[in-house]
Amino acid sequence: MATRAEVNHIGRSVRPYTTEPEASDSHAPTRTPFLLRSRFARNETKDSVSQWVSYVDWSIVVLAVLSVCIFTFGGFREQVAGVTISIKSWTRLFAAAALLTGIRHAFVLTPSMPQLCAHQAVAFWRSDARRDVWPAFISTRLTVLLVGYLAVVTFGVPPGIERFRVSHNQIENLLARWDVAWYLGIITKGYEWDGNAVRQQSVVFFPAFPIITRAVGLFIGQRWLLAGLFVALSAFFVALVYMYRLARDVLDPEQARVAVWALAAYPFSAYYSVPYTEALYLLCSVTAFYHVNRANWLRAAALGYVVGLCRPNGFLIALPLGILVLQHMIRERRVLLTACTPVIAPIAGILSYSFFLYLRFGDPLAWRKGQLAWGRAYVGIWSGLEALWTDRYDAIVHYGLYDYSSKNPYDLMYTVAAVFVLVSVVPTIRRFGLAYGVFTLVNILPPLMIGGMMSIGRMTSVLFPAFLWLGSVVPPRYVPAMIAVFCTIQGLVAALFFDWRPIF
Repeated sequence: MATRAEVNHIGRSVRPYTTEPEASDSHAPTRTPFLLRSRFARNETKDSVSQWVSYVDWSIVVLAVLSVCIFTFGGFREQVAGVTISIKSWTRLFAAAALLTGIRHAFVLTPSMPQLCAHQAVAFWRSDARRDVWPAFISTRLTVLLVGYLAVVTFGVPPGIERFRVSHNQIENLLARWDVAWYLGIITKGYEWDGNAVRQQSVVFFPAFPIITRAVGLFIGQRWLLAGLFVALSAFFVALVYMYRLARDVLDPEQARVAVWALAAYPFSAYYSVPYTEALYLLCSVTAFYHVNRANWLRAAALGYVVGLCRPNGFLIALPLGILVLQHMIRERRVLLTACTPVIAPIAGILSYSFFLYLRFGDPLAWRKGQLAWGRAYVGIWSGLEALWTDRYDAIVHYGLYDYSSKNPYDLMYTVAAVFVLVSVVPTIRRFGLAYGVFTLVNILPPLMIGGMMSIGRMTSVLFPAFLWLGSVVPPRYVPAMIAVFCTIQGLVAALFFDWRPIF
């Protein structure tokens, strides 16, 4: 039987999306209950009914879960753009779920909502994607948090280095590190900007992650750190699932598994276990590529819009997505207006944030001006790349590798990460297509040009094409060694981060 491993580049056709589990996710037949088997056997209902029924059913589940959260943690009253949103009673959400359930079953009696949701949940749980992703996710995410906690209680935080606290309990305070303070400030107080470009202010942090975290936190008693961790971990898990599915389009199952493990174990993937925006950025980027490859233009556009709201350079994903769209049009020999939406959406994302800043502070470019306070200034493409090589080469030649590594350990780690992703660009283009290499370039070059090595480690962690390339080239006998080395260094990064060392 033909498998996705036979597909040797993204340009070839792929199986369109359906609500059923993907054939590639499981090579063993899935046992389906009789009622569902008879229902799903009807081709005429798969597209016209099962899609919207699935959406309605999961909406009912979400409403039921939210009603439980309100019952447990209490309600909230929120002002959004001058409109008051008040949810104080769990019974209203539960009644909405019950009403939607009645309407749904009035139109589609079988399969019932519990049957359909159970079928999809079981199918996912039995899928290859879940089986290959779950161990990598659990082992790396929990280990990072455990190592961080043990580092704090054993090594201790050096006096005078701690920036802020939210609790005297080390476990409750564990996530309160570095940029988390800025996100907490945005979530609780909103954005601040006084026009002073040399003073660090919150406008440089884009709103996608704070908005989603606040929405989640309102339903769990305003436990913002816990909400941020939930958003980050959930986004990373789903990102790994789509990473696996995307990898199965171009790699065999074992190589796809290696790519997932390489991403999860990558040293700077430690940031996926804290309330940072990296997990959300990775999720939306990977799924945008996945859906563009399947010509799901509106889904890709929605994800691209969120990417544009995640980071200052997030809108640049429009370029690789545009390449994929153009390749699709060339293959189909026709121009599709809807296919342009994934290209426009990321740009619309950054324009939306700029428009908000204009309305709020009268300065649509405050997010760009504020970068100066962090020492980020444009130095040019060549100057940025030249500094990557010449500055470090000169330092090693004049002072020796030992002195350089002992006096600039963080710079050394960042340099190795930057070189790794830059080296991956050409083979990535050859193996997977131009769009994948361009995605890496538009994510790594802007930070190098305006900030040098600052935070470059965590910025490389979202460059999924580099890990696809690793999955395709690392021989099986070397995979355990690679993962062991990655995990060891990831533990080091975690210990440094949670001990307030300047690795951010």
